Amino acid sequence: MNDSGLRRAIARLSLVATVLLAPSVADAQSKPVWDADGSIVVTASRIDNATDVAVTDRAAIERRQASSLLDLLDDVPGVRAFSTGGPAGGSFLSIRGGEPNFTVVLIDGIRLNDPTNSQGGAFDFMLLDPSAVERVEVLRSAASAVHGSDALSGVVQIITRPPTRTGVDAAAQGWIDSNYGGNASANLSGGWGSGGARVSGGYFDSGDGNPAGTLRRSHGLARARQQIGGFSLNAIGLYADTDGTAYPQDSGGPLLANNRQRELRHGSLAVAGLSLTRDRSAVLRPSLSFNRSLQRGDSDSPAIAPGALGGVPATVASTRFERIEAIAAIVGDLGRVTASAGGVFLREDGRSDGFLDVGFPLPTRFARVRTTYSGFAEASAALPAGFSVSGALRYDRQAGNGNWTGRGGIGWSTGVGGPRFNATVTTGYKLPSLFAIGHPLIGNPALQPERSRTVALGMEWPFQQGHASVTLYDNRYNDLIDFDPVAFRLVNRARVGTRGADADVAVRLASEWSLAAAGGYLAIDSPTPLRGRPAWKGNMRLTWERRRWQATAAVRANSAFNDSSIPTGARLTAGHVEADAGIRYTASDHLTLRLTLLNLGDNRSWDAVGTPRPGRSLRLTIVVE
Repeated sequence: MNDSGLRRAIARLSLVATVLLAPSVADAQSKPVWDADGSIVVTASRIDNATDVAVTDRAAIERRQASSLLDLLDDVPGVRAFSTGGPAGGSFLSIRGGEPNFTVVLIDGIRLNDPTNSQGGAFDFMLLDPSAVERVEVLRSAASAVHGSDALSGVVQIITRPPTRTGVDAAAQGWIDSNYGGNASANLSGGWGSGGARVSGGYFDSGDGNPAGTLRRSHGLARARQQIGGFSLNAIGLYADTDGTAYPQDSGGPLLANNRQRELRHGSLAVAGLSLTRDRSAVLRPSLSFNRSLQRGDSDSPAIAPGALGGVPATVASTRFERIEAIAAIVGDLGRVTASAGGVFLREDGRSDGFLDVGFPLPTRFARVRTTYSGFAEASAALPAGFSVSGALRYDRQAGNGNWTGRGGIGWSTGVGGPRFNATVTTGYKLPSLFAIGHPLIGNPALQPERSRTVALGMEWPFQQGHASVTLYDNRYNDLIDFDPVAFRLVNRARVGTRGADADVAVRLASEWSLAAAGGYLAIDSPTPLRGRPAWKGNMRLTWERRRWQATAAVRANSAFNDSSIPTGARLTAGHVEADAGIRYTASDHLTLRLTLLNLGDNRSWDAVGTPRPGRSLRLTIVVE
């Protein structure tokens, strides 16, 4: 279900309630699936058969010094990511044209999507501090055969910084921005022969320089590993907390909103996970993982006055969502064949308490529990002449309903240093969110799962001075959930298609110079315009390095895209071009300084109607380790 459908539903609900109850009114590069320390971090496959996975590594995270992972993800070809309303705005992340709630978001293999929110299960990326992240992997195709429900468009896997292997490391870093606040973090890591541990914490304050709102975030993270015989025991614990203010979505933001009162938002995330895995050197590698996550959210949103579209009443909501998941699997190397099989137990418990203010409080309380039992199998085989085939199959069952999903692929490598070609067909499904089936006013318990099919053809070409890749894709989405104003409830009816191409290249130009570029084209077949998805999008970065110095210059651009707001109605938002430049100086083995000039041209274009992008600013970063 998209956000605009929800807004229309709430607006119409307010009108109906007002009319019917007038007397009372008067009164959501491929990488291995195992991390270096042996923990399970499945993104695309349990058998190292990853294709169409883009990676943002630690070097890119340090170079950007971003306040949110959305800034980093927006540089990934095929991904559109931004905040819908300033520092504390909603998170919009679309993989190849899909809705934000069509993507599974994981942290070290632990699910983060929240199906109790009004976004239908999307994740709020503002909860996570980039300083705690080692890398981010993005799978850009349906992945329900591996991850079950929600993976209609793809997967975002956030992998935290692992413990050091030997000795003790301590580090602290911070940045301050001339306009938009600052961030500080510190971590301590120790390693011993058979294990290690890392603890870190951080705090971010956006300051008051952004007219769209404010955000304050704090986090604490602990990771530990220990070898026990031929097994690796890994543990993670995370707590993050945010407080912010923002203009309500679709209100027109600081430039166009008639009501100048801001929405108050608070969110928290607690994650705990434990996994036991056999060392990769073994022929048979059993694994067992157990995790629990708890998310809370509170919002107090003012009314949006009518404009070109109908207004929206004030809303108050408090949500709580708990997820418990246990996964057992075994991977085996059988000559030319690698295979995996296993099962999953998943329990989701969500509840929401709140009301709409339509002149009187109209309750919106609901509570739902959902349990899923799953079985999966996956295999790949190396064939003569550089060919390979792979396949995956998964069955998920919830309360008498079952869902089969699969993936099939074929690959061909022309030889060492030559291009590699691959073709995949995958299917995905997404259960209706707990909000969509449980909301007492517009929810529909009879909703069916949304479904997808992805076809992708790709080429990867590693060469002596760099690498290049290109992927052509075609996605089809069926039974999408939308609001029906006649039935006055959510229904399955929409069908959408997306197709396009993504490409990236990185090349060493000379001993001190390198160039990286990425971009993509997206065409959408939809009965109604989809918001926030430009047809063209790309970025380019030039880097110079010499001894202790590094300088970078980057440019990002996108074409016009469809959008809407209540004050303006549907509109076409102009594209934009934005450039950054930075310089880094490594003063010693323990001190690094970085100076970055963001948005060189002071471009104030909109990602959301009435909310300008942050203007030109200077950011100073200090790293001590």
